[in-house]
Amino acid sequence: MPILNITSRPDILPTWLRAMNAAKDIKSGARYDHNYLALPAVITGKCLLVAPEIIVSDLVRTGALYVIPGSRTPSGMQYRAYAVDRNDNPEVARAFCRWVARLCKKAAIPEAA
Repeated sequence: MPILNITSRPDILPTWLRAMNAAKDIKSGARYDHNYLALPAVITGKCLLVAPEIIVSDLVRTGALYVIPGSRTPSGMQYRAYAVDRNDNPEVARAFCRWVARLCKKAAIPEAA
């Protein structure tokens, strides 16, 4: 089954393939500019998508998509929020970062065994 490629995040698929030890077993599929554009193609069941969980969490919760058992890998990537240090109210940036962290934790999907 082909795996979709996302051009806005070209690092995701190679990182996942290396972690799965499957780089030479890949059949590349269509390319999309963003994960959200690829979702309709994945929902048809004709291809696979490697994406951050927060992108697909609602679709998994509703049963439109399923997590493939054993497909979760640590990416080694870290995401951080940045703010201009001259801001008069740094607490606003800290509150925003805490809100994003809570949102990500809430959206995390436990992997099916």
